[in-house]
Amino acid sequence: MTPHEARRKIKHYMKNTTMAVVTLNVGDGDAIILRFPKKQGEGVCCAVVDCYKADKTFKALKALNTETIPFICATHPHSDHTRGISKLIRLCRNDGITIKQFWDSGFRHVSKIQYDLIKLLRELNDIGLIYPTSGYETVINNVKIKVLSPSIQLKNRYDTFGTNINNASIVLKLEYPPKDIAPCYQTRESVPDNVLAKEEQIKQYSVILAGDAQFDAWARITEEFPELKKTGNRGQMIDPDVIEHRPLRCQVLKAPHHMSKHGISLETLEILHPRHVIASCSNRSRHGFPHELTVLAVRDIRDDPEKDDGIYYTGHSTSNKRSGTIVALFRKEVSRPHIFCLKEPVSAPAPLPRL
Repeated sequence: MTPHEARRKIKHYMKNTTMAVVTLNVGDGDAIILRFPKKQGEGVCCAVVDCYKADKTFKALKALNTETIPFICATHPHSDHTRGISKLIRLCRNDGITIKQFWDSGFRHVSKIQYDLIKLLRELNDIGLIYPTSGYETVINNVKIKVLSPSIQLKNRYDTFGTNINNASIVLKLEYPPKDIAPCYQTRESVPDNVLAKEEQIKQYSVILAGDAQFDAWARITEEFPELKKTGNRGQMIDPDVIEHRPLRCQVLKAPHHMSKHGISLETLEILHPRHVIASCSNRSRHGFPHELTVLAVRDIRDDPEKDDGIYYTGHSTSNKRSGTIVALFRKEVSRPHIFCLKEPVSAPAPLPRL
């Protein structure tokens, strides 16, 4: 598909009920925009997860007609994730775009970029400062955002430097639409298993944005969000034979740490079992991203890796694997996401269609 065709389809599919995840092509760095479904009578609402290049991110927000940013999330304070955040905040405020919250991992990094960012946030007392940990949940325009990491166990080790900065990453899971938990509060007599099972079978999109999380973080995530197992406990409210409970399963995974060999293991990938994997890399990565070991692990979980490995790279040393900015659209009308590649270079604005 040509970039022109991709833009035309994005414009066609981007309805008020569409959720979009835009992974900008910024090289070996991250800049992700979450475009939430639009509420009637309200403007477009987009969140930002990391920002390596402020100008490119701001232009993409403008192309999406953004009026409100519910939060900007700095997954962790490495410069390839935070370099552009201070400038982006200033650009948005000067343009009248409201920023409600800033999400921070709480890991203090001795760098001028991090110092200037914290100083700016202290000066701007109208932006709420949030330090989320695993288990925190919020719902924005019918999209549930669940924090999978950092674990409080990792966070309590920050000050002793017992936690690697990458393992301090905020890892987010998006669920659209969220499932209704109200039936779980009823009695078994009033809400039998088949009703609960029907609720669990709602067509739901799930996306995990993994920051730069590494093995220590994933060990805590898989421990704290276990799959539902059948036990001998007669008081177990939900029957695993009726309901398949796999809280870490996702359709789309934004690969951790630019798809490095330190980012995720085969065992964790088997638990997440994503249909699509997005990797933010440059064409000439000085770190050698993506690492072949992780590429092989992703291919290993595919049903037919020879036909399609399901991996999209913003940049790659091989020209025919370069996707540029990657746009994933999630529509309520269908059960699978639409993924489009805009194929622009790092230096160019993301050629998103004007909506």
